[in-house]
This record gives sequence, structure tokens and C-alpha cells, in this order.
Amino acid sequence: MAQLKQVPREIHKHIRARSYIGGSALGVSDGLVTNLAFLSGFAAIESNINLVRLAGAASMLAGAISMFFSGILAGRSEYELFQADKKREEGEIEAEPEEEKGELRDFYIAKGLTPEEAGKIVGRIASNKEKFLEDILMHELRIHQTKLSNPIKMGGVIGLSFFIGALIPLVPFLLIQTATVALGVSALISSLFLFTVGAWKGRVVGRKLWRSGLETLLIGAAAAGILYLIGGAIGFF
Repeated sequence: MAQLKQVPREIHKHIRARSYIGGSALGVSDGLVTNLAFLSGFAAIESNINLVRLAGAASMLAGAISMFFSGILAGRSEYELFQADKKREEGEIEAEPEEEKGELRDFYIAKGLTPEEAGKIVGRIASNKEKFLEDILMHELRIHQTKLSNPIKMGGVIGLSFFIGALIPLVPFLLIQTATVALGVSALISSLFLFTVGAWKGRVVGRKLWRSGLETLLIGAAAAGILYLIGGAIGFF
């Protein structure tokens, strides 16, 4: 008896923890750009390296704490909005079940099923209230409870990422005694990191690495340059 040949199953790689990846990329790039821009503007009007260090450290800590709580609030808001949508849809299912079934049938018909096939599927789903509600939320509102981020984790990811990003432009000021030299080294190192972060983000989302990296680099350079010019103008007056 001939052995059946096992057909290899195709396994697609999916991006796991999308929201956390996005949050970390946001935190690192935001922290780096924010502190680089701040240090650029401050160094343009202040030559005392100790004051620049203190101001940069204060900006880093304040930004990280702010981003941590902002991440928590954003996660909580997302969860509360989901619960509000869930409650509303539960009420509509109780009050107008046939209308909700009709909307779900229309969705499956639009996907290519016949009215009879769609009717059978919806009838099977509607026999379980929890599954019916889950399907309505997924197809009508494009949301699912398992996709919601943990608010504490999200706040921690964004806050820590901001701290790491903000530390990068500050390190040269901690190691070099001359503010102008430290600013030049900081700008060079920060540019490399900005490009790297942008390229990594591009790799995750499937964009061209050089384009995503260059885009992030140009945004950061523009922000730092503008604040440096503003700082220089303030110091001039």
C-alpha cells in the first residue's frame, strides 16, 4: 500500500503584538526627536554644559512619565469605547434581532456567498448569542476584544521607549565637556538612530527600508534644526 504523501502546510507569518511594536517605534522616535530638538535649541542659547545636561535629563524624565500615563489613558479609552460599542450592539440584538441578522447576511453576501448560504451561516451563528455579538462587532465595527492592548503594558512600552530614545541624544552631552561639540556628536548619533528606527519600522510594516528610514531621519532633522534656529534667535536678542 502506497504511503500518502504529506502535503506541507503553508504557514504565514503574522505581525504579533502590532500595537506594542507601533507604540515602541513611536516612543523611541518621539523621545529621540523631542530631546534632540530640545537640546539643540537649549544649547544654542546656553554654553554651560552642566545646565544643558540637567535640562536634557529633566526633559527625558518628564517626557517618559508623560508618555507612560498617556499610553495608559489611550489604552483605557480604547477599552471603554469597545465596551460602549459592545453594550450598544447587545441592545440592538435584543431589540431588533432580525435587522442585525439581515446586516450580517448582507456582509456575507457581499463577500460572495449566495443568499441561501449566507442565511444558513447567520442562522448557525445567531443560535449562540455570544458568537453572534462577536461576529457583529468584528464585521460591522472591525474590532475584537483580543486585539485590545493592556493599558499598563502599553503605557510601559511607550514610556520606556521614549526614555531610551531621549537618552540617545543626551549621552554625548554627558561625556563631552563642550556644548557645541557635544551637539554635533549628538546630531550625528541621533541621525543614525533615527534612520535605523525608521528602517526597522519600515521592515515591520513592509515598506522599503531606505525610504522609511530617510523619512524618519528628515522629520527629526527638521524638528531639531528649527528649534536650533529658534534658540539661536532668542540668544541673539
